[in-house]
Amino acid sequence: MSELEIQQSIIKAMSRMSPVQQIKLLEFVNSMLSEPVTTKAKGILKYSGVFDDATVREFEAAMKDCEQIDENEW
Repeated sequence: MSELEIQQSIIKAMSRMSPVQQIKLLEFVNSMLSEPVTTKAKGILKYSGVFDDATVREFEAAMKDCEQIDENEW
């Protein structure tokens, strides 16, 4: 998707929003602009705060299963 297409999609979506939603969107955009832009997130830290506690517990349980080696599988 080109930059122009992205901008057009945003404008189209905004036209379907209520004034209250548009204000919230503007506040969000302004907050994004006030944050320093990083070129690359460092490793897993880019996912910090993305997952809730229940999801994290699910990941941990799934990884525990992966830690076990079935020597008969080879």
